[in-house]
Amino acid sequence: MLLNFSIFTRRCRINSALLTMSSVPGKMLVLDYILAVTRSTTSDKVVLVSNYTQTLDLFEKLCRFRRYLYVRLDGTMSIKKRAKIVETFNSPQNPQFIFMLSSKAGGCGLNLIGANRLVMFDPDWNPANDEQAMARVWRDGQKKTCYIYRLISTGTIEEKILQRQAHKKALSSCVVDKEQDVERHFSLGQLRELFTLNEETASDTHDKFHCRRCVNGREVWPPSQGTDCTSDLSQWNHCFDKKGLKDQVLKASWDGAVSFVFHQRSHEDQKGVV
Repeated sequence: MLLNFSIFTRRCRINSALLTMSSVPGKMLVLDYILAVTRSTTSDKVVLVSNYTQTLDLFEKLCRFRRYLYVRLDGTMSIKKRAKIVETFNSPQNPQFIFMLSSKAGGCGLNLIGANRLVMFDPDWNPANDEQAMARVWRDGQKKTCYIYRLISTGTIEEKILQRQAHKKALSSCVVDKEQDVERHFSLGQLRELFTLNEETASDTHDKFHCRRCVNGREVWPPSQGTDCTSDLSQWNHCFDKKGLKDQVLKASWDGAVSFVFHQRSHEDQKGVV
């Protein structure tokens, strides 16, 4: 079974020995919560994916501060060594808790079934790259329920990237799959607003959907029957608070800085085939 979450986070102000900045991305705080709750309440392993090696450096700093055992794979590692560390990490007896992955170096082809939770820290303009990276844990041989967490900074260019991804998928559905029931498209003016910061919203992406299933900050009608993780985000579940979440790790992390969540599960689970 696969549970997929797109998590929107606010910027926050904290005093931290780990991060010297007074104002930090909320998703770094949410990541810290997710790792801490996962470590303390489960035996699961986690894959952390980023497009940037500087972000992997921050992950390393966090892991050393929290004393998490980890391994890192980026473009500086040889092909021969990559195969060895993947095999070691996938072993149930291996104590490493976190696998840090550069999506540019290892986002395609790796089988990381030793972990069943994956955090996608930043989006790529090409939705196919993100989908390949997020599929590292949900593969043949995986025996656990998989959790995919995509972290998005609310109201920033990251939301605009996510919206462009959704736009590309909608166009693909219309042209390739000949789907006519695509609920929203973005105007040229909206696509020009890439660098506009909006701090007055729980999710700018949800706002632009003009969602007919949500009323006064609450999802009133569920998604259409038969929708799954491959469906348009407008056909996912929409959460303005943690009450509708079934994942206890994300539920415990909500108060960190989460403002909104899209979530959906695999089609196999909905049919009862797990």
